[in-house]
Amino acid sequence: MAREKSFDMAEEFAALDFHSIRLEDRFVRTMETLIQQPDKSIWEAGETRAEDKGVCRTLGNKSFDREEIVRARREAAIRRMAGCGGAIPAVQDAAGVNYDTRLKTE
Repeated sequence: MAREKSFDMAEEFAALDFHSIRLEDRFVRTMETLIQQPDKSIWEAGETRAEDKGVCRTLGNKSFDREEIVRARREAAIRRMAGCGGAIPAVQDAAGVNYDTRLKTE
């Protein structure tokens, strides 16, 4: 069985820039809360109602930018790949499809 690697959310989102340190810290705490129970809704994942409310407020904040999250994750992935020090295996579909036997198919 493959061993799962857990992510340090502070390290994973180190490049995050919402132009608010407070919002960035809250987002990291939000991700730490949600990753503990990924099968649960926001209201079930938090330990307290205040924590649940904080998650919802973070996601609804006007400075919250989804594209910034994607950018920060991309940078984190590049850092992890660079730290491997060698070739990075990539998933590729090598399946071939042959329609030669289908006479009515163009």
